[in-house]
Amino acid sequence: MDNSEYEKKLNQYLRLASFPVAVKFLESWEEVPPRTKRPKEHLGNRFTTCQAVSMARRYGWALALGREDSSCVLGAMALGLEKRLPHYTEGNLCIDLYTENIEAGRLSEESVPRLPEGKYVGVLVAPLHRAAFAPDSIVIYGNGAQIMRLGQAWLWKRGGTLDSAFRGRIDCADLAIAPHTTGEPQMVVPCTGDRIFGQVQDHEVAFSFPFSATEEILEGLEATHKAGAARYPVT
Repeated sequence: MDNSEYEKKLNQYLRLASFPVAVKFLESWEEVPPRTKRPKEHLGNRFTTCQAVSMARRYGWALALGREDSSCVLGAMALGLEKRLPHYTEGNLCIDLYTENIEAGRLSEESVPRLPEGKYVGVLVAPLHRAAFAPDSIVIYGNGAQIMRLGQAWLWKRGGTLDSAFRGRIDCADLAIAPHTTGEPQMVVPCTGDRIFGQVQDHEVAFSFPFSATEEILEGLEATHKAGAARYPVT
């Protein structure tokens, strides 16, 4: 199946309200397909990563962000586009906002999934059906029941539990980077920034997985649907 067929299959079982998003980490700008928007050049502004994902899933746009396009230094550091300074790694950006003390802040920053500094020049996002490239990760937003179905699909062959991390901030790292670096799906409660800049709604949660797991996820969706114990809408 190609990316468009993957999206059709996902919608067959999930009836999503927004497009699944394909994410690719760019080693060169030559990897960017035609008709891809660069925020600074084509839209006259800089965006957060979560804004770009929101535009991809709601408007159907393909966007590529480099450091000059990114307005979120935390997201840029997670993508390896910005050097992490001691002021950040020590936990100073967390203290009195998200943590009581600097040690708790340091632990919070240390836990964020990251790409190696300088390895990539940017990140490319597009609705899955428009993705003329092999993604690294797939990001899906939905309601609780839809995301539950994706978790059930992943466990169809494996059993056990699906483990995910929560920190309430920098969810672009959990959604896009963690599946790529760990090879495991993530079930994510969107962060504050995603709710402000990405316009995530109160009822929405998210699920992401490495692109290599797409066929296993689809097989699990189909099998659990046919079994009749778990479907969407839930009946």
